[in-house]
Amino acid sequence: MSETELINKVLYWYFPLIFGLFGLTALRLKKRLNPNTTAIKYMFSGKDQSLTVWALILLIATGFFGLILFFIPLSLIKPKTNSYDVYVALAGTLIWLFALWAFFVLLWPSL
Repeated sequence: MSETELINKVLYWYFPLIFGLFGLTALRLKKRLNPNTTAIKYMFSGKDQSLTVWALILLIATGFFGLILFFIPLSLIKPKTNSYDVYVALAGTLIWLFALWAFFVLLWPSL
């Protein structure tokens, strides 16, 4: 495949991957989160080791900028809402789609 074809097909795997990562994280948080605790505080509290490991993997893989982008929808949407996981997955996907667009248009316009 040429680079152009690869770039045109990036949304076929990017959208479901990001939606799934946000959705699964939010679903796990929704099931385990206390009403008085924020999502970010709970992820780093150590009460759920898999979420703490997930946050550290995100930090290593995407850096501080990626971790901030991941925590924006988790912190803005209240976990008490009925469809918390769906709202977080949609908001996170939109943020990361915008970041992908900014990468291709602003940082690497030759693609």
